[in-house]
Amino acid sequence: MLNLFLLRHGKASKDAASGIDFDRKLNKKGTAQCNQIGYILAEKELVIDQIISSGAARTVETAEIINHYLKSGPISFHDDLYLAPPQKIVQAISSNGKGKNVLYVGHNFGISDVCDYLSGHAMSLSTSQLVHFSFDFDDWQLVSKDTAAFVETIVPDVHSF
Repeated sequence: MLNLFLLRHGKASKDAASGIDFDRKLNKKGTAQCNQIGYILAEKELVIDQIISSGAARTVETAEIINHYLKSGPISFHDDLYLAPPQKIVQAISSNGKGKNVLYVGHNFGISDVCDYLSGHAMSLSTSQLVHFSFDFDDWQLVSKDTAAFVETIVPDVHSF
């Protein structure tokens, strides 16, 4: 059985110093959201074998904060996953997935569309929302449309910021 955790990046600043969207970083709320999700996952004693992430600044920061809590090892960053469509994201996961538990950090709308693509469970992920799916097989290359079962979602407590 495989487990896929999809995480939308934390709340980002409206602008980047460069003026380029790819370079936008997390704001204070986004950093707090990511720390809260990281803490929750660590409390669950979740073992993530691999983290795959878009290479945009806000997803890099999100993945690094989560990895601080989970200590999953080196993160696999892919610039071409920035604002990628669901099929490209699924292809990256199925081609690069290692171990039983993979965490993917990405952007909307692609990451929300992946939820629907994999499970038929339509969702619109908020910032730092995590969705957990399981698969009844042990080969990442078998991940495709309608093969996932929804397990749970975790949303940071925005009222605590």
